[in-house]
Amino acid sequence: MVTGIFCGLTAAFLNSVGYLFSAFFLKKCNSPVRLLIYAQIWMMILSLPVVFFLYPAGGVARPARLFWTLAAWIVVFFIGQGSFFTALKFFEASRLSSLLGLKIIVLTVIYSAVNRVFPNFWQYAAVLMAAVAAVTINWSGGGSMRTKGWIFVFITLICYSLADMTETVMVLCFVDSGLGTVRSAFTATSLSYTALGLISLPGLVIFKPDRNFPLSAPYALIWLLSQAALLSCFALVLPVFGNVILASRGMFSVLLGALASAVGLAGIEARISRAQWIRRGFAALLMVLAIAVYSFASRG
Repeated sequence: MVTGIFCGLTAAFLNSVGYLFSAFFLKKCNSPVRLLIYAQIWMMILSLPVVFFLYPAGGVARPARLFWTLAAWIVVFFIGQGSFFTALKFFEASRLSSLLGLKIIVLTVIYSAVNRVFPNFWQYAAVLMAAVAAVTINWSGGGSMRTKGWIFVFITLICYSLADMTETVMVLCFVDSGLGTVRSAFTATSLSYTALGLISLPGLVIFKPDRNFPLSAPYALIWLLSQAALLSCFALVLPVFGNVILASRGMFSVLLGALASAVGLAGIEARISRAQWIRRGFAALLMVLAIAVYSFASRG
């Protein structure tokens, strides 16, 4: 449980850093699709050597299940990532990051319906607290909301929730084949993004690499590391609790966003007042409480 929480917090922090890098790219090159294609190519370049090193020599126990799960993941992740990058045109990175905390509610509904395993009262309460904390962080000032971006947020929440579930299945496919949890997470991550990058290669015909191509590399590297940590978390504590922990990225995003604003990156993040800091501080404490409640409720 402790290891799973640590992996989740690591993923949350790296997610927040990655979101800032993606927002920086979009400020330089206002094209979500270009960022999507460039990032996938970089992830393939980084992941391909890892696949050869980590993939089990004897194969996996259920290759058909792994293949179809990977195919489903590619579809939902590609749509979700594209929607997220588009939403960044309407929301600041820190506020959009905190809004993704609402994914907990979407994931809980989908996970419960598919697996017919319903959380208990305290787990539902923890999910609600985490969602309230995420929304409180988002509505604590720092710029006006853009209604037009909500449709992309909604699509992102659904696709990311489905991606979390398929990622967990892929990790468990490798675990069932005899690999350790951490190695399974890194293997599933590298395999997924290698396949995604290969499918994205035709996009370079339209979006030829230019001077902005290297600017997408930091985001790609940080995102890959965050996903490896997140998949480890999912394998250890399952997707719903993993997303309760991941919702803490709202706290990291607030701090990083304030830092970005303080050093003059006002185009990415707006300045916030002391009162807004206090409001976000209470939201952060509520997020920590949600993690604690869900953790103890999971132990029965």
